[in-house]
Amino acid sequence: MDFLLVERLGGLAGFGGNGAALRSRGRIDLAVLTTAERDSVEALFAAREGTDPGARRDAFRYRITRSTPRGEESVEAGEHRVPLRVCACVRDEFV
Repeated sequence: MDFLLVERLGGLAGFGGNGAALRSRGRIDLAVLTTAERDSVEALFAAREGTDPGARRDAFRYRITRSTPRGEESVEAGEHRVPLRVCACVRDEFV
């Protein structure tokens, strides 16, 4: 996969949770990311931390999914750790 699927979760209103009427998601081509942004995303997958000790209460989290030869893999990280260009690809939609 030469792109990332990105979902924004949480926040004050709990966007994206089960039963939510509003979803926030997007897709971004890896080719539009700078080397530093790609390295930041790669570091998120390498860290594989389940909880983000720097996350703020009611802050957004991002679930980033990519395809690898072993299948799809996802990681979640607080918004302060996700490159701005990746966050910006997300759009809200009613479901």
